[in-house]
Amino acid sequence: MQDRKDIFRRLERQYYRDRMGALGLSTVEGMLLRALGRQGQTRQEDLVVQLVLDKGAVARALGRLEELGLVERTVSDRCRREKLVSATKEGQALAGTIQQAVEEWDEVCFQGFSPEERAQFTGLFARMTENIMNYKQGEKEHG
Repeated sequence: MQDRKDIFRRLERQYYRDRMGALGLSTVEGMLLRALGRQGQTRQEDLVVQLVLDKGAVARALGRLEELGLVERTVSDRCRREKLVSATKEGQALAGTIQQAVEEWDEVCFQGFSPEERAQFTGLFARMTENIMNYKQGEKEHG
């Protein structure tokens, strides 16, 4: 029998792939646009770190989003190598649609949970995420 975590991950990936695909986006493009919609202009490197994505994947996805007119990239006044990224008006609107998809997924997942159970799960999941991030950081430091 399959592990429930594997089933959850596969169904979650399929949900986001389908929802982003319907918008003409990849999942990574959707993640980036959602982040930009929530925080405004951001350094490209910060998106890499925040979303725990590969630099090349982020650069390619942002290039495509730029071609679609959903984001703008500019060179920072502070450092010529630093790129700043922001969502265009169209990108902001699409980011709102992506946020709705995230909220709908949460409603599916938390159906039948009390507010206390939902808060408990969210806290436990945050701790698990911290554990994983610390583990990955240790991997980088120790080779």
